[in-house]
Amino acid sequence: MKHITRKQIVSWAGTILMIVSLAFLAYRIYVLSTGADFNFSTFASAGVVVGLVLVALMEGLGILLAGFNFRALIKNVSGVLVHRPLALLVYTISNVYKYIPGGAMYVLGRNRLAEEIDDLSHPAVALSTIIEGALVAIAAILIVVVTVFDHTVEHIRQTETELPTAFVIVIIVVLVLAGSAVYSFRRVIAEGLGKLLAHMQVLRPLVLLKRFGFALLIMILWGGTFLATLVVLGQEMSPGMAPTIIGLFLLAWLAGFLTPGAPSGLGIREMIMLTFLSGMIYEGILIPAMVVHRVLAALGDVAAYGVAVAYTHMAKMYEKSNT
Repeated sequence: MKHITRKQIVSWAGTILMIVSLAFLAYRIYVLSTGADFNFSTFASAGVVVGLVLVALMEGLGILLAGFNFRALIKNVSGVLVHRPLALLVYTISNVYKYIPGGAMYVLGRNRLAEEIDDLSHPAVALSTIIEGALVAIAAILIVVVTVFDHTVEHIRQTETELPTAFVIVIIVVLVLAGSAVYSFRRVIAEGLGKLLAHMQVLRPLVLLKRFGFALLIMILWGGTFLATLVVLGQEMSPGMAPTIIGLFLLAWLAGFLTPGAPSGLGIREMIMLTFLSGMIYEGILIPAMVVHRVLAALGDVAAYGVAVAYTHMAKMYEKSNT
């Protein structure tokens, strides 16, 4: 009887989770598409179709860039340079796991790298994930502050209450859950900080600045995909509106990102966007654009995974041809 290795079990488990993730993804796309009032004649134009395809490709490009950045971050943390095809494959697979409710598999899926590579430890992968999350959050906050801080404050002042009730509830819930999570995992966090201090290369300002620069580029690209979706669907756009829309989109993304248990921030992001963008963008375009952008982002995730799979196969064929 052939012995089944641990790596094979992890690989099979990853395949099963991929199938489950795609099933959840297909279901969410179905719910979004049936829950929105679409005028399908809008999509009859070849220009619109081409534009939306390009947006989906931009989404996929952002995921691939994030995968490269994560690979470099792992090297900064552990000193181990992961084979590029493997790094992209695991990153894009785990990225699709975010559609599984709970969000845990999105993070845990990356630890397959530690199973595949003997010199790479699970704490190093986990620490890289924590640093990546912190950098993208800081990048989003920076963009939001630069682009829409005054706009957001003015919008809040013009409302009858200080903040929409639902938004206040979300903030309170996020703070309570975040506080509970920090307290519950205080030992793990302490160990992670100890691991961080043990790898002085991570603390070098130029290393962190470079990784942050990539995170900033990715967040601007992602905000730009929503802006492009609005334009493709017919929203008139002035130069002054563009940075504001990108900033408000990232504000909504940040709220969803910080909300535990919401798959890809589903629902949270849309609520924030409706709150702050409805006065700026015609709702007949805004609501379909939010749904379409969700679908395009999902298609970009799948496209990035497809590119990673193809790249892995090409790399294996190249290696075989040279042996």
